[in-house]
Amino acid sequence: MDHHADLTKSGRGCGRRPYRAGVARAAFASSSAPATHDGVQVLRFHTIGVSQTVNDAGHGGPGNVNAIIFDVRTPSGTEAGTAYITCTAFTESVTLCHAAFVLNGGQIEAQVANGMATTFTAAVTGGTGIYEGVTGQIRNVITAPGVIDRTFYLIRPDRN
Repeated sequence: MDHHADLTKSGRGCGRRPYRAGVARAAFASSSAPATHDGVQVLRFHTIGVSQTVNDAGHGGPGNVNAIIFDVRTPSGTEAGTAYITCTAFTESVTLCHAAFVLNGGQIEAQVANGMATTFTAAVTGGTGIYEGVTGQIRNVITAPGVIDRTFYLIRPDRN
């Protein structure tokens, strides 16, 4: 069974707790260009979910798969792309999530096993276009209902 929800109204996400992500406002470390610290490129995103679909496995949570879409914007509000995230519930308290941040100029892939934490770190597993071959981490902080601030720490293959 599929369930469709407007995240600004549903309050649910990843099948385990009130949903606190939302429409993504991609925030770069500066308004002109992303910051680089010791060979690490830093990108900042303010995200807000815009839609969610839940495929209910019928087991009261475990096995449920959520598909979530985010708009991505720069700090000044300029559209920067779209993020697509799927989360599979493995237990009542642990989900495995995969994210594709499709941005202007390329795509960044990430993955995380997360429980009920309001602050968590995802692994950057690669990218395309201007993000080809990146690795690193994304620090995710839930700042309000429907809002996650994300800081990307990207390492380019030639800087490893």
